[in-house]
This record gives sequence, structure tokens and C-alpha cells, in this order.
Amino acid sequence: MVDERADAALWLEATSGTERSFAVLFDRYRRRVFRKAYAQLKSVHDAEDVVAIVFLEAWRNRAKVRIVDGSILPWLLSVTSYVLLNHARSARRWNRLLAALPEPEQHADHADIVLDRLDHDAELRAVYEAMAVLTAQERSIIDLSVIEELPLATVAAVLDIPVGTVKSKLHRAREKIRRRMPSHLTNDTRSELTARLYGAAQ
Repeated sequence: MVDERADAALWLEATSGTERSFAVLFDRYRRRVFRKAYAQLKSVHDAEDVVAIVFLEAWRNRAKVRIVDGSILPWLLSVTSYVLLNHARSARRWNRLLAALPEPEQHADHADIVLDRLDHDAELRAVYEAMAVLTAQERSIIDLSVIEELPLATVAAVLDIPVGTVKSKLHRAREKIRRRMPSHLTNDTRSELTARLYGAAQ
């Protein structure tokens, strides 16, 4: 039977030692955290690791968890953003180690599909590389407001900063991204994600 109690009530019970309440929240939001992680990592195993880390951090930092508009989800998405940022840093270190290896041979089979996929992957890499120059807070703001499309007021509540600060940091973060993105991704053929990154501040 589905437990329909509010997040705040469940979290209060969970922090008081009721394991079942924490399990209810885990079941309620683990798929949402997984989808966010998988969208960036493209790996089921890595995305599952992120889910585990996010909920572990929620438990370890339970006194700092913020319920926003009756939901714990915005806070979980914010933590997911930080976890993915750390994962990206580790991946960059690993990629530097692999850089010295010879390139694999390219085959001509299914050339159009391969080229389309390479173009898509190149755009995603450009987006994530551009976001790598952001501060942790700027990345969280971009992640929550642009990628997750949460209202700026919700983002401000999650990060515990004024809405005006969110707006100014969002504008600054977008400017940083614009300067880093390749010029061919600034035209009308860019993806929906890239278009939102270039969009006017909310």
C-alpha cells in the first residue's frame, strides 16, 4: 500500500529513528535521482552508485536537509548535482590517464548513425566541459533552474540564498558557459538543452 504521508512528516520520523519512513522516501524519489544521474553518466551501474551516495548523504546530513514546498526532492537534486560534479572531476583525471593510449580504429559501417552519435556526444561533452568552469554553487543553480527547470524561488530555498542572488549567479554562470561553448553550437540547430543554457535569465 502506498504511503501518502507528506515528506516533512516522513523525514521527521526518519530522523527520529524510524527506518521505514526513510525507506518510503527512498522508494518515492530514487527513480527521479537515478534518471538525473543516468542522463549525464549513461551508465546504469554509475547512476545506481550516485543514488546510493545521494541518499547516504541525506542520512549523514539529515540535520541540514531542507523541505521546500513540502518536498525533499529539490534538496536531493541539489545533492545529486554535487555528487555528479565530483564524479566528473574523477572522470577527467581518469581520462587524462587514458589520453596516451592509441585511438581505436574507426569503421565505416553505419557511418551516418555513427556521425550523428558523435555530433550528439560532442555537444554533450562541450556542455559539461563548459559547466566545469562554474563554481559548485553556480553549477547547482544551472542544474536546478535550467536542467531541472525548477522555479527560481525553489532553487533559492534549496540553496538557502536570496532569489536575487540566484538570478545574478544564473546570469553570470550563463555568461561563463557562452564563452566556453564552441561557436557552431550557438546557432538554431542546437539542442533543447543548449538552447535553455543560452536562454534569457528567468
